[in-house]
Amino acid sequence: MIYQFRILKGLIYPKRSFFQLEKAETVYGLHPKIWLLFLISALVFGISGFVGIGSHVFSSKLTEVPNEEFEWLKIYFVSGRLILGFLYAALIIFFQALWFWTLTDVPYTKLVALQAFVFPIFLFEQVVNIVLAAQMNLPWFSSPFSMGPAAQHMTEKPFLIYFLGCISLFKIWAISIQLYGLRILSSRSPVTSFFITLGMHVIFWLGTAILALLDFNKIL
Repeated sequence: MIYQFRILKGLIYPKRSFFQLEKAETVYGLHPKIWLLFLISALVFGISGFVGIGSHVFSSKLTEVPNEEFEWLKIYFVSGRLILGFLYAALIIFFQALWFWTLTDVPYTKLVALQAFVFPIFLFEQVVNIVLAAQMNLPWFSSPFSMGPAAQHMTEKPFLIYFLGCISLFKIWAISIQLYGLRILSSRSPVTSFFITLGMHVIFWLGTAILALLDFNKIL
């Protein structure tokens, strides 16, 4: 059986899509869709760089450079955000699929397809964070769709604020689809699949919180 890969179909009709994917011997059309997701991811991160998100790392030094050098710095920064967009897509689609492949009995290609289904959710969250930052000057960990604002009322510890700020409605949406997909694709028990999925996301949240704590002005 050949499965025709369609991203929107997987998000709108996950039950039908995962059952068809589980029976499929070949997944057709996966690679072009993944390239498209990579390009969209780079575009989203490039736009975030264009509007200045993340430029606080060196913003204190911008007043010290001449105009010509300032324009080159902007180009370098946006280029870096484009590369970050490709890296982000690779981590979500390929690395998370590798995590699942290591701990389950599902073929790697089908796990890549699963991740390609959920990746638009992560991109949509990035777009929402860009809008919030540009229109309301809210950093990602203060998004009203995350636990960040609640964390800021409960504690002043930056690490906990950043960590809880990673937990959002979008992440819960993505996790629920991943769990549903693993329940159909894998023979692992629902409890085992839950801890496999949650463990992976906790590692990502911890990594994000640690990176947010780093003072890149001193490192650079």
